[in-house]
Amino acid sequence: MTKLTKPVRRETRKEYNGLAVMVTLVPAGDQKEVLIGLRLKGRRIQYVCTLSDVYRMAALWYGQKEAAARRAARQQGVPWKTARREFMKGYSL
Repeated sequence: MTKLTKPVRRETRKEYNGLAVMVTLVPAGDQKEVLIGLRLKGRRIQYVCTLSDVYRMAALWYGQKEAAARRAARQQGVPWKTARREFMKGYSL
């Protein structure tokens, strides 16, 4: 793995209103934190948050979706061990 030491900017394939979404990763000075910036290509407004905030929200959303999948499996009478395989197909890289 390469450590993040300088800003990295990438254009994604995701589009909103016909404009590509640009992602920027920036190390935040002396702190062990990373800033993530999102903006539309050709626009100046950039939405910035910390990596720890994104991680926390992703973990929360994952937990909520897993709980909903467990409830659905229980209602259908499918063991979670079996239903989990299907759930994980959508949540792994």
